[in-house]
This record gives sequence, C-alpha cells and structure tokens, in this order.
Amino acid sequence: MEALDTAAVTALLTEPFPDDQVDRKNGKAYIPHELVRDRVITATGNCFDWSIEQVYFRDDGVTRRTDRATGGAKRPWSMVVIGTLMIPGLGRRSGIGAHPLDEGAGEDAAYKSAESDAFKRAAMAFGVGLQQLYINKPSAPRPRLERSTTVRPPSQRPPEPISDDVFEVQVQQAMTSRDGEAFRRLAEVAGSSERRWSVLIAESNSVAALDWVARQLERRRLLSGPMVEAIDQRRTSLVA
Repeated sequence: MEALDTAAVTALLTEPFPDDQVDRKNGKAYIPHELVRDRVITATGNCFDWSIEQVYFRDDGVTRRTDRATGGAKRPWSMVVIGTLMIPGLGRRSGIGAHPLDEGAGEDAAYKSAESDAFKRAAMAFGVGLQQLYINKPSAPRPRLERSTTVRPPSQRPPEPISDDVFEVQVQQAMTSRDGEAFRRLAEVAGSSERRWSVLIAESNSVAALDWVARQLERRRLLSGPMVEAIDQRRTSLVA
C-alpha cells in the first residue's frame, strides 16, 4: 500500500458526521455501519486493509425464557467476530463485535451484524465518531457534590501500586480462590501495561473470565493484534 498523508487522513477520519446521519436506538446515538465504512474508504482513498482474525460462538448464560420443546431454560449463544483494521502510516486497530443467534435467522445474519460492529469499533479506535458520540455528546450537567471527609471503604480506594512480580502472584491467587472482586481490582491495577494484561489473559481459567478480560481491553482500546493472538491461544487451551 502507498504511503498516506497521515495528518490529512486523521482529520478526515475524525471529522464530525452531519446531524442527519446520526441515528438513535434505545436512547443511544450511533452512526450506521455503512456510513462508518464509507468514511474510512473516503478518508484513506480506499487504501486500507480489514481482516477477520477470529470468529467464535459464546455461551451468554441461561435466560429466564423456557424452551417449549424441552421445558428447560434456554441458553442464548452469540457469534463473536474479532477483526483488525490497518491504515498505512497510522497502524492497526482491532475491534470486536457480537450478535445473538436469533431463532430462524441463521448464522449469516449474526455474522454480518457482528462483523459490522467489529469494523465500527476498530474504526472508532482511529477516531471515527469517537468525539461526536462519546466525548462531546450533550449531557445533563452533573450535580455539584460537596466535599466529604468520610473515609471510603477499601473496595472504593484507588489501587495501591505494586510490582509486576507481586501483580502476577496476586492474579494467580485470585484465580485459585475464584475471587472475582480481586480479579476485577487487578484489572484496574494493570492500567495500560501490556505485560500485566498478558498475565491476566494467561491466568484466566475459564472462557467467561477470558471474555471479560477481552471486553476490558476493548473498552480501554488496548485490544492490539498481539493481545488478540494471546486471547485466541488461551481460549484454544481452555476448550481443548
């Protein structure tokens, strides 16, 4: 691929969408997938690469609905798609999308929706719609809070700094004792450290825990190619 003017491409990617292109669903604003993809095509002069890294099915737990055929509780499954968007000069960004497997709809519909969401999330990591939808969105003013001298309980205090070695030991202890609260606290301690997130991935002892780690990485925009590969390898070892 040819080199791009990264400053110009970034400016085009992050340009706000017209108000009439922003839709709402369940009270939340969003930009349709086709407009996001068109923005990437236009901004890069169609000079980008989008690759699907992984497709898998996730058990989303038991719902309250009853399966009429068996009388048991239904277990909803979702299709999950992880993809990587590469723009020359700007690097790679990964995105993850998921869609439930609706009865009678087939896997194709779930894949199309999950792939679209994955592309939108990867594009958002380059700034497409990010400021408009999540940072500069209109919101009600927050009430002014009075200062309080009340001592916060330990669970609400900022995490204490620890060394990487101590962090790894604590993660192992949390997994051994199945202490979900400690595991979530250690995710906050990990910050943006790839080494620490790699430990969280490696020590995840269930697919559910691994999926939670993947969602946290995505939320923090840390879901890089190597992280996706590490998650994939750990998931393979868990289901083997």
